[in-house]
Amino acid sequence: MFRLNEASNMAPSTSVNTFMASKVHDTRLPPEVEEGNVEYKLQLINPPPARLEHLITQLKWRLAEGYGEAMYEIGVSDKGTLVGLTQHDLDRSVATLRKMGEALRADVSIIRERDVTSPGETPARKVAEVLVRKCLTDDQHFLEIRVAIIGGADAGKSTLLGVLTHSENDNGRGKARLNLLRHRHEIESGRTSSISHQIIGFDPHGALINYASNNIQTWAQICETASKIVTFLDMCGHPKYQKTTISGLAGHAPDYACLIIGANTGVSEISREHLAIAVVLNVPVFVVITKVDIATPPQLKRTVSSFLALLKAPGMRRVPVVIQNEDDLVVSVSSFLDSRVVPIFLTSSVTGENLSLLTNFFNYLPKPMSDYDQLLEEEVEYQVEEIYSVPDVGCVIGGKLLSGRITTHSHTPQPTYYLGPDRGSFIPIRISSIHRQRCPVSLIKAGQAASCAVTFLSDPNASDSLLEKDTVVYNITPPPSFRLRKGQVLLSTSPPPPVWEFDADLNVLHCASTVGPSCHGVIYVGAVRQGAKIVRMENVGSLKTSESARVTFRFAYEPEWVVVGRTVLFRGEGGLKCVGKVAGVMMEDGEGR
Repeated sequence: MFRLNEASNMAPSTSVNTFMASKVHDTRLPPEVEEGNVEYKLQLINPPPARLEHLITQLKWRLAEGYGEAMYEIGVSDKGTLVGLTQHDLDRSVATLRKMGEALRADVSIIRERDVTSPGETPARKVAEVLVRKCLTDDQHFLEIRVAIIGGADAGKSTLLGVLTHSENDNGRGKARLNLLRHRHEIESGRTSSISHQIIGFDPHGALINYASNNIQTWAQICETASKIVTFLDMCGHPKYQKTTISGLAGHAPDYACLIIGANTGVSEISREHLAIAVVLNVPVFVVITKVDIATPPQLKRTVSSFLALLKAPGMRRVPVVIQNEDDLVVSVSSFLDSRVVPIFLTSSVTGENLSLLTNFFNYLPKPMSDYDQLLEEEVEYQVEEIYSVPDVGCVIGGKLLSGRITTHSHTPQPTYYLGPDRGSFIPIRISSIHRQRCPVSLIKAGQAASCAVTFLSDPNASDSLLEKDTVVYNITPPPSFRLRKGQVLLSTSPPPPVWEFDADLNVLHCASTVGPSCHGVIYVGAVRQGAKIVRMENVGSLKTSESARVTFRFAYEPEWVVVGRTVLFRGEGGLKCVGKVAGVMMEDGEGR
């Protein structure tokens, strides 16, 4: 069931054949925990009104824990024992759960039932796993998770996405990826050179919605029908476009990373690097090994063995779980975010092998977000990932709202936001419209990605008191002196000046010689990407591989908006790779903020 056989899955095997062997079925789950979105219920048969009200409150809590999704294990005791119910009692319990869902505007669907009857016992007893998914309000629109597709060139990333979004298997010569590639040179070479976005959806009952669904031809139609959207960020796999991929992983803030590996080619160096970047950015990773239809058994065994060894290497120490059936699937989902588990799928885009398991995995994946309620109450911070110019609309910024909420409700006064920095300055703007996945919405909340059409104050030097008046004129084009670019932020309060220098607790992952003051490279902090150098090091003169210290960075070209606690990536010549956390920021007068 949902976490069945978890103990056997959590122990990494020393042999590929042993690891991939069928797991021994158990009759017990781990004990129920108060946190999270998983609830055990022995039975839910005809509860009295007071008990029903309590159960509805409990379901509301589980839905909140899962950001609109909850899993119920029916026929399971609080200690995790699979007791089971007769079919009649199980049906009555599910009917009660449906009644609870109706009270909270949530849909209830049975994922699976399992017979737990002992040999010779009558009547038969079953347990059921039930998915409860909230029907989102107009303001919430839909639940979205963002998955970055990473891996080396020729691993089959775009082909796999083409199959998932169109439900049509590839012909073995790249037909499926033609629907996704944006540029002519990409079509000719088969290699992605820019980050592209694709989506699939799931209705409240877990059915897949994509371009193969009836009457579905656009993103808007998918979003109108779906209660859950999975957005794929197709990254570049060729080393030539490595900076684009790193910027995507750091700046687009994906919820998960899907590492694609070709079974016939093995684990490439670029795949190893993509995995390492995702791990240091704390992005949960799962793996899809493609092209199992053309890989020979020795090739497949070699690829899986080398990857398992990589996961168990020092500094990585992840627990691989090869997904072979639905039991493996739900076990991995339940333990994915709370442990070091790495689910692995063996698939083929030509034969369709195990693609249904992968699709169900996307359906079950929860939205990972901690301190959500607290983030909603904080000031707005929206990071700019993309810039567009739309005729008759003007400037449109695309990105992710990290905290707070943004609304364009007509019955509320339109607030003034601050966009920047550009050469150290922020300018006041207003938001005229918001779109999520090309669908108009009036509200976005922390953790959601959206595009915002912005208007600019005709007089960027106007006082704060003037900004509150309705007579202020806004234009759809920015002032000539202002340069809109990726890496900027949109804030709800007048911000302090951006910084030239900041401190970071830095760890050197790889260095050919030493790292010291005046060392130059490219630094990534969220959506910010800029040249920088180390100007000071605390208590040490230099660093070698695996050493760490507090260092001070200085941007090379212009000050940026940097927040304490954010992850820092620093890359330089000679394969220099460092990772750290922002420890403090400094103003030009030496004061911190």
